[in-house]
Amino acid sequence: MLSYALSAIAYAALLAACLTVWRRRLTGSGIVTAVAAELGWSIVLATQGGRLSEYVTPLVIPAEYLRDLAWALVLVRCLSAEKTSGLGRIAQRSLAGLVVLVLLWAIGAFLPGEPGLWVREAAHYWLWGGFVLVIAGLVLVEQVARNTRATQRWALKYVWLAIGAFYAWDLCLYSVAMLHGSLASVLWTDRGFFNAALAVLLAIGLSRITEWESAAFLSPRIVFFSATLLGTALYVFVMAVGSFLIRRFGGSWGAAGQLLFLVAGALVLAVAALSEQFRAWSRVMIAKYLFPYRYDYRSEWQKLTRVLSERDDTPFYDRIVRVMAGFVSATNGGLWLADRDGGYAPVGGEFAPADAPRETEHRAFFDYLLAHEWICNLEDERGPRRARPELRLPPWLLENPRLWLVIPLICQNTLVGFVAIGQPLVAVHLGWEELDLLRAAGRQVASYLAFEQAAQRLGEAHQFEAMNRLSAVLMHDLRHLIAQQALVVQNAARHRGNPEFFDDAILTIDNSVKRMTRLMDELRSGVLREQNQRVELGEVSAEAIRRCAGRRPEPALQVRERTEVVLNRERLAQVLEHLIRNAQEATPESGSVTVTVRRAGQQGIIEVADTGCGMDAAFIRERLFKPFDSTKGESGFGIGAYQAREFVRKCGGSIEVESAPGRGTRCTLRLPLAPMLQSQEEPERA
Repeated sequence: MLSYALSAIAYAALLAACLTVWRRRLTGSGIVTAVAAELGWSIVLATQGGRLSEYVTPLVIPAEYLRDLAWALVLVRCLSAEKTSGLGRIAQRSLAGLVVLVLLWAIGAFLPGEPGLWVREAAHYWLWGGFVLVIAGLVLVEQVARNTRATQRWALKYVWLAIGAFYAWDLCLYSVAMLHGSLASVLWTDRGFFNAALAVLLAIGLSRITEWESAAFLSPRIVFFSATLLGTALYVFVMAVGSFLIRRFGGSWGAAGQLLFLVAGALVLAVAALSEQFRAWSRVMIAKYLFPYRYDYRSEWQKLTRVLSERDDTPFYDRIVRVMAGFVSATNGGLWLADRDGGYAPVGGEFAPADAPRETEHRAFFDYLLAHEWICNLEDERGPRRARPELRLPPWLLENPRLWLVIPLICQNTLVGFVAIGQPLVAVHLGWEELDLLRAAGRQVASYLAFEQAAQRLGEAHQFEAMNRLSAVLMHDLRHLIAQQALVVQNAARHRGNPEFFDDAILTIDNSVKRMTRLMDELRSGVLREQNQRVELGEVSAEAIRRCAGRRPEPALQVRERTEVVLNRERLAQVLEHLIRNAQEATPESGSVTVTVRRAGQQGIIEVADTGCGMDAAFIRERLFKPFDSTKGESGFGIGAYQAREFVRKCGGSIEVESAPGRGTRCTLRLPLAPMLQSQEEPERA
């Protein structure tokens, strides 16, 4: 037949292009196999289907089935690629098993005797199998097309449309054949021309694909839609009733009327598949006249929750605008959020690009939105009879005819922002149900946006807090350095002729210079550096005591055992210096301050004990180690004890405080011994 010969030529050219030009793009898609099956199907029907009586031959039926299964395999691979679930693998194996059965059936039809006769008798019911495959194919096309990412629909829509058109034509063909008991000659013969035209459409779609990776163009979460099943059932029912009435009352015009009805039905299917406006109108009509409530609130709320919680390639603010617009059959809009200057800045959506107007005036309008949770219909405000004549709306909202609604986003009596929705695809009447849904969705979105803004402010506060803590630690160290220098200056007049004093003064100044240099480096980098080394606790304690010399009472050092640990020497010296100074400040000159170094098991112990005023248990528990809480007034920062505890903990040790009012205080630092000492201790204990 000429039509199928033309189809064979078209798919031969398409197969050559797939094998040469688009070979790398289509790897793993199965489209090359499907195009080859389409070519084989066209050749079989061109050679076997010359007359109506020869439509059903042992080669035609397998060719029909293999063609439908090949395209179904392409769609199943799209839905199952990169998925860990075994459902996709089961579906692919099932299709492969069906292909094997079809091939065995084709071979069995040529067998002589009773086996071949049985296979040929079973072929009388082949229409039922084709009808089931067509419906399954349409369902698969809907799942893939509806789950394709919005960013990839332009490139893939012609591919899905071509595959869907294959199945749609066969649906008409098989349904008419099952209703009338025979194949329709016009539908059968013209199918070749139709498939040849779809080869061009398929070629356009394949040329837009840069790389075939279904995980990249499908949504991360596949959602099942069942509109095709309902639409197919309604289509077959209406066609059956229409065909019966035309045959009954059509007379000589019955055949022409039936063909006209089929063409009209196919046109309705095409419009429903291609027109977003038609689908929006259908949703509005069905919700308006068939259901007591227009919205499935559970579904709408799940959709909104997914938009707010899930992440994909679409910007977050654009997704918010899209879902808010979708509630009223619109597709675009813009989002404005309140900024720190009291205005409303554009942040996302088609109508709110970076150069969109920033609203800083018309405070009365936004106060009214907040007070009444008013959803402003701009169409009502543009006419001569305004709904709120006392309000002065922003001119840029009224002057843009593409804007339709202004929805306030309210959280805790605060206007977080507003969404401006574009014109809907169909006329939508805003009743109480739509208004309540938009208000509830607006509050949900506002609470999420307010939470996100609070998280951003909290992150900034944490950054400032980190800087403040660093500054406080460095200022605390500088305070001790200044105290050392002041002590040298105070004693210089009394010990002017003492060479030993000058030697100590030079060592003190040298130590101060090194510590200030380190502080400058840390200020410059913004990071407190820790350089660990092997440290002998007795030597560090003696260094800390030397820094505190000149104050009364003079601290005494007792080293019972040589003890080494691994930590930052300068930090430990600062911790001990702080503890000794605190002990001196809390102890009268007639008292005593003692620093003891010893070992206990696998720990090095440093005890700083005094006979001062002491502390009660509540103070130790609640305030001693609390940062920025000082009993010294403006002369202290309240971080010395906190800094000491954190350093000891970081080294793997602990700090214990024993004290009572009037009985003095004992601070015990426990630090893990250096590894070598630990290995020496174990044999001795054994």
